[in-house]
Amino acid sequence: MARKKKVELTMRGSQLLASGDIIHVMHEGSPVKCRVLSCLGIEDAKCLANLEILEGDRKGDRISTTLSARNPSDDTGAP
Repeated sequence: MARKKKVELTMRGSQLLASGDIIHVMHEGSPVKCRVLSCLGIEDAKCLANLEILEGDRKGDRISTTLSARNPSDDTGAP
C-alpha cells in the first residue's frame, strides 16, 4: 500500500495576513478598502479570506474571497 503524501503549505512573509489588517482588493472591477476578519492558508500560496468593506456604497458588507500575493517579478512599473 502506498504512503500518503504529506502536504505542506509554505507562505512567504509578504503573503501573511492577520485579523484586523487593512488591505485593498479588486471587487467588481474597482479597488476597495477592506478589513481582514479571518484568513486561512490554502494550496498554491493562496488564502481564503473573509473581509469587511470599509468604504463606498457597500460599507459594512462582508465578502469571502481567495487572495494571492502578486509576484514581484511580474511588476512592469506601470501603476
